[in-house]
Amino acid sequence: MIETARLFVKKWTPDMAEAFLDLSQDPGFTLFPITDYRQSSVESARQWIEKNVGKYAVLEKATGNLIGMGGLTPWKLENESLVDLTYRLRNSAHGKGYGYELAQALVNYGFHNLQLKQITAAITPDNIPSIKLAEKLGMKFDCRIELLGVPTDLFRLFNQEQR
Repeated sequence: MIETARLFVKKWTPDMAEAFLDLSQDPGFTLFPITDYRQSSVESARQWIEKNVGKYAVLEKATGNLIGMGGLTPWKLENESLVDLTYRLRNSAHGKGYGYELAQALVNYGFHNLQLKQITAAITPDNIPSIKLAEKLGMKFDCRIELLGVPTDLFRLFNQEQR
């Protein structure tokens, strides 16, 4: 588990399926989709939890409520193996600094615990808040790609300790 000042970031468990189903329907969570995580039932949410790789539940410490999902997701761009910073928050969690707090914790975990050489962020060009967040983390725009049929801007952050 990763802990920040206001968040717990932990592995999904099957008993969270109903909460994930609810989260997956939230308009803030589905605002800038490249990948659609919406679930149709508690059972589909449970199946997603069982198959999920690299994504974690994000809970607000003060309330214990599930407010989002975040993670470091392995993916391939052509022949390059990469790890993508992923974060999505429910509408009620937007504008509170949780996105940056979560992203910063995931980057630190990726570089210090997983010894990653770099972390990417694939962001739709209209997702200005995430672009600003990536830049605040020190990520640099690399190129425009098409990811799952969606025009996407690729940002990269290199681990300065491993250069």
